[in-house]
Amino acid sequence: MESDLNDNIDEQAVAWFIRLRADNVSNEDRTSFNQWLEQDTAHRRAFDEICVMWGDTDLLNSLRINAKSHGIAPKPKKKRYFNPRIPLALAACLALALPLSSQIQVLLKADYSSAIGERKTVLLEDGSTAMLNTDSAIAVNMEDGKRSVKLFKGEVFFDVKPDPSRPFLVHADHSTTRVLGTRFFVNHRQESDEIKVLSGRVEVSAHQAWKDPVVLGEDEMVAVFDTKIGQPKKLDSKLATSWINGFLAYENETLESVINAINRYRPGMVFFKDDSLRQLKINGRLSIRDSHDMLKVLQRTMDVKMTYVTDWVVIVG
Repeated sequence: MESDLNDNIDEQAVAWFIRLRADNVSNEDRTSFNQWLEQDTAHRRAFDEICVMWGDTDLLNSLRINAKSHGIAPKPKKKRYFNPRIPLALAACLALALPLSSQIQVLLKADYSSAIGERKTVLLEDGSTAMLNTDSAIAVNMEDGKRSVKLFKGEVFFDVKPDPSRPFLVHADHSTTRVLGTRFFVNHRQESDEIKVLSGRVEVSAHQAWKDPVVLGEDEMVAVFDTKIGQPKKLDSKLATSWINGFLAYENETLESVINAINRYRPGMVFFKDDSLRQLKINGRLSIRDSHDMLKVLQRTMDVKMTYVTDWVVIVG
C-alpha cells in the first residue's frame, strides 16, 4: 500500500515538474503548485527527486517559481525509492490529457476537424474553401442564404468565393470577421483571435458587435481580445502563413518562435534548459508533412543540443 501511495505522489510530482516548465504556465498553476507542495513533506521530497533525476540544478533554477522560497534542495536529504516505471512521458500524457473532455465536446459540435499534425482542405457549398491547420475544428452554416463558419479551435485559411449578396462571416471566441470575397486566416488562440489577410479586405469586430470594426487590407493582421481590438499591423513574418504551402518558413525568427510553431504539429512538450537559446535568431524552412521529424531536422541544421527524454519530452540546450 505504501508503494502505491509513493507511486501516486511521484506521478503528481512529475506532472507538476512538466507543467511548471511549460510556456503557458499561469498564476493559477503556480498557486495550485504552492498548495500541493505545502500539503505534505513527501510532496517536497518527491519534487526534489524529480529535479535530481534530471541531473541539472540549472534546470531546477529555471522553474517558473522561486524554488528557494519552498525549500527545494538540489539534492534530497533523504533517500526514497523512486519507481523507474514512471517516465516523464507519463507526465506529458497527464498534462496533455487535462483538457480532453472539453476537446471531445468541441469535436461533437464540429462539422470538420483536423488531427495534430494534419492539414485538411474542405470545399464549402458556395464554392469557397477552408483549409484547416493542425488540431482545428469548425462548424459550417450555409442554410437560408447564410455563409457562416464557427471556429472552435485552431487555425483556418479561407479562400472565399465572391458573392455581394451574401457576406461570409467567421465567428471565433473573441471576434467576428466579415468578408465578401478574399483570402485570409483566422487563428483561435487562448487569449485572443488573430486575423491575417493575404488579399482583399475584411472587417473585424469584437464579440460580434459591428460598432467601429477594424478594416484590414492585403498583408495586414490584427489581434482581437476580450475587451479590445489591437492595432492593425503589417504581416512581417512568413512563419505565420507559410503552412498553407506545406512548410514553415522562417527568416530571422527566434528559436523559441520556431519551436512554438513546430509544437502545434506534434504531440508532447519541448522545454528550454538554457533560456538564452530562446532568442537565438535562425533562418530556414521545414516541411510539415512529416511533423514528427521537424525537431530532428531543425537540430541537424543547428549547433544546438536537443535531448529526447522520450519522443514526447524534449529538452533544448
